[in-house]
Amino acid sequence: MEIIKRWLSDDIGVTIDPSDGGIERDFANGFAFALVMKHYNIQPDFDKFVNKHNPDVKLANFQRLQPSFRALNIRFDSHTANQLMTEEPGCAAALLGKLKVALDMPTGSKTRASTGKSSQKGSTSLLLQTNRLASKEKFRDMEEQTFDKTLRLKTADPKEYRMSHQLRAFEEEAIRQQYNAELGDAQARLEYETHLADSREAQRAKSKENRAYLDDWERQGWVNHAKNQAAKKERERRDLRVELSQQEKARRKRAMESDTAADEVVHGIDHFEESLRRIQDQTDADVPDDVLAQTSTETPDQFLAALTSKVPSGAALKKESELYMKKVQERRGEEALARKERDRRRRRVLVEQMRTHKDMEVKRREAMLSEKISRQSTEEQRIAEKLHAALEEKEVMRQARLRREQRYIALRQQQYVEVSAADARKYALMREDYQAQLANNRATLEEMERKEKAARSQKHYNACRGIADQIVDLAVKVCHYRAVTDSALVPPKQWREGAALFTA
Repeated sequence: MEIIKRWLSDDIGVTIDPSDGGIERDFANGFAFALVMKHYNIQPDFDKFVNKHNPDVKLANFQRLQPSFRALNIRFDSHTANQLMTEEPGCAAALLGKLKVALDMPTGSKTRASTGKSSQKGSTSLLLQTNRLASKEKFRDMEEQTFDKTLRLKTADPKEYRMSHQLRAFEEEAIRQQYNAELGDAQARLEYETHLADSREAQRAKSKENRAYLDDWERQGWVNHAKNQAAKKERERRDLRVELSQQEKARRKRAMESDTAADEVVHGIDHFEESLRRIQDQTDADVPDDVLAQTSTETPDQFLAALTSKVPSGAALKKESELYMKKVQERRGEEALARKERDRRRRRVLVEQMRTHKDMEVKRREAMLSEKISRQSTEEQRIAEKLHAALEEKEVMRQARLRREQRYIALRQQQYVEVSAADARKYALMREDYQAQLANNRATLEEMERKEKAARSQKHYNACRGIADQIVDLAVKVCHYRAVTDSALVPPKQWREGAALFTA
């Protein structure tokens, strides 16, 4: 690009706008290309070029440039011309590069620098003479017609093009205002998102603090629960030991009662035998002396019979045994009753002792529980005070945040109203300016259309007047020929020449 700009400014003398898109704007109407062609004596009709940006002027300029580009073997069709007219970026620079290469091809840059301007013109004339396609009239006419037709088809309506060209400034202003509005909306949205992010961060920190407090409270609750469970297990173990000791005492008592009953049975049998011997001794002691004296004189049978008669009968012994057993049973019943009474008294004393021990244990537990409750109530009161202070602080922060948000909302609403009013005033002024300029442009366009219509009417009138004059001239010639030759028919050659005027 720098080489092309240096070539245009130093060798040809064409100044290019240094801003972005300047080369496209300078070469959009084709006049700058005509200057380059004129510098190399390639464009003989340079005086017909106009340096304006009207669509008709652009079409006419590029139609005149097309034969010169064709003579240089540079591809220049309607698509390229349309890109140049619409200021397509890079199109003008690319075409200038091709043009520079084509112009430098015959002699080279060094030869041109040494021989001067005359050598440039001579080499270009030589290039035009050696181009075979430039000498073919039929091909050239067909290509020019095709180029003109295609370019007019691709180019928009001149009225619409002029309208769009004149309204381009307003469209750019509308685009700029839309961009500023979108930028303002983006900034407002960014501020709102930043505010939301800060609010979420504050809420997240507060939630984290509350969660930590709840975790500590739950951890303390688990510790207290573990302590309560340990105390409960200790009480259960103590109660189990008491119950096991009572069961062991009951078992020992039952074993003692069994041993006592066995001893009583054994001692009862011995007592019975002792009583039986005592009765027998008493029976033996009651025998009179005369009986004992008589024994010595009596025979053994007699003595046995006498002794047998003195022995108590079996019924008497049975009755006496029954009486003795009854007494034993009564005594055992009395002993069992006394033993039960003793057991009842002992059980009552044991129950009283257990009740007293239980009452003492309950009192001890109540004292421990009351002490624990007092400690826990103190701690809970302290925690409740902290929680109440935290809730009050949270409420104060919430109220402050609400007031701050209300101020922000009111400020944004006020700013929005002010900006809307300013935009409305600015847009109203712009609309008035636009309406005024649009009215001026419409009047200008109407005047141009009126002039173009008058020019077309005059052109059509002149064409029709010329055709009518030719018809009248032809009729006069035919009448003169008939008057001179006295013939009603015109020769075919003259007839064809006359008809060719209307068919050409």
